[in-house]
Amino acid sequence: KLTYVVFLVFLSYFIILTLNYLLFGVIGLFERKTWMRRDEEEDYPLFYSSTFNLPVSIIIPVRNEEAWIIDSVKSVLRLNYPKFELIIVDDGSTDNTFKSLDNLLNLKPTDLVYARHYKGGRTYDVLKSAKYPNVNVVRKEEGQKKAGAVNAGLNIAKYDYVCIIDADTVVEQDSLLKVMAQVNKDPERIIGVGSYFGLSNGLKIKDGVILEKAFSFNPIIAYQNLEYIRCFFGYRIGLNRFNAMPNVAGGFGVWRRDIIYELGGYSTEFTCEDIELTFRAHKYIVEHKEKEYKIIMLPYYAAWTDGPGNISSLIKQRDRWQRVVIETIWGYRYMLFNPKYGAFGFLTFPYYAFYEVLGVYFEVISVIFVTIGWLFKVLDSRTFVVYIIFMLACQAISSLVSLFSFIRTQKVFSIKYSLYLLFLSLTEFLYYRWLISISKILGTIKYYRKVRIYDQYVRGSRS
Repeated sequence: KLTYVVFLVFLSYFIILTLNYLLFGVIGLFERKTWMRRDEEEDYPLFYSSTFNLPVSIIIPVRNEEAWIIDSVKSVLRLNYPKFELIIVDDGSTDNTFKSLDNLLNLKPTDLVYARHYKGGRTYDVLKSAKYPNVNVVRKEEGQKKAGAVNAGLNIAKYDYVCIIDADTVVEQDSLLKVMAQVNKDPERIIGVGSYFGLSNGLKIKDGVILEKAFSFNPIIAYQNLEYIRCFFGYRIGLNRFNAMPNVAGGFGVWRRDIIYELGGYSTEFTCEDIELTFRAHKYIVEHKEKEYKIIMLPYYAAWTDGPGNISSLIKQRDRWQRVVIETIWGYRYMLFNPKYGAFGFLTFPYYAFYEVLGVYFEVISVIFVTIGWLFKVLDSRTFVVYIIFMLACQAISSLVSLFSFIRTQKVFSIKYSLYLLFLSLTEFLYYRWLISISKILGTIKYYRKVRIYDQYVRGSRS
């Protein structure tokens, strides 16, 4: 009897998780329709030419990204946006990153004032582009992690909104225009904006321009594309409805600069900066609830970023992500089921705590338990097979809801690639899910061993 009670507990976990994805998938569907309708009704040419559009400081922190940084910078310089500055922060690169930037930008000394409002580490040079007057480069010693590099950029930023972009990211030409058009409708309340971004692996890119969106059939890449769709296009869009956005991702995110100032900048004490800042911002929202601040997620392709293309790189990335999540969840543990934090405390935080942090052990132990029960004849073969099929179905359903909606509305995948992702959604539990589980377990072990380094996987070259 005890065995079957435990079995039912495991079964209940997967049912609750699947219902959670289904619920937010449906909510996300309506939320996407709302934002897509606003997108269709928006007069972007009018907003572009308006004197009321909001200038933006774009910050790209970079370290040893010589193969990627030029495409990233060129894509930003081609942005269809009337007024922005670009600040590139070279965080002690030891390769040819700075040389590549100098060749592209023709950098010269400047008397630009470097204000030390934020903890950015030792800065030894601030340069200005002779070719592009709105581009500056800050050179600093390595240290303070990525957060320190972003803070160094904030120290010379002059506009009221900042957009943080990763050095391996290529932005869509209209991305900033679409994001800021929505911010402009409610600038008093919208303090942070995230948007959907996909993997650039397989895309043909030249000089920062996406020539062809030929998505990679490498299963490691394709599974990540499926995962991004489930995460960004499904779950997070659904959380929009409750103002409970968990993370304005560092690949492409916009923040109101005065809020970052109030928060004290990006924290250099945490392994990763983006999720921690978002959690801290939600705390700030509660403390200033009379102003009805919002952090939103938009269902537009804003940018494309490089993803790990092999198992070892994937595990290294997700190992770090797990450490980051545990670190943040523990640091803000007082939010869990705390009525003070509303939907964030009752929806977002429990999901991260019980699924992202603890869920991996529940899943692994459940499979081990059921398998041992079957091997020792405690559970019959029929029950064992039904349980495995049920777990596979739960994983597939959580992906299929978002995938069907994505294919229907975004229309970026070919029929062949859409069918491929459909097949992968049915097999994810048999392969990819366990790679992620291994990564999470390794990340948890490293966390308790107090490993806090921001270790980046080695990227391949961009073709």
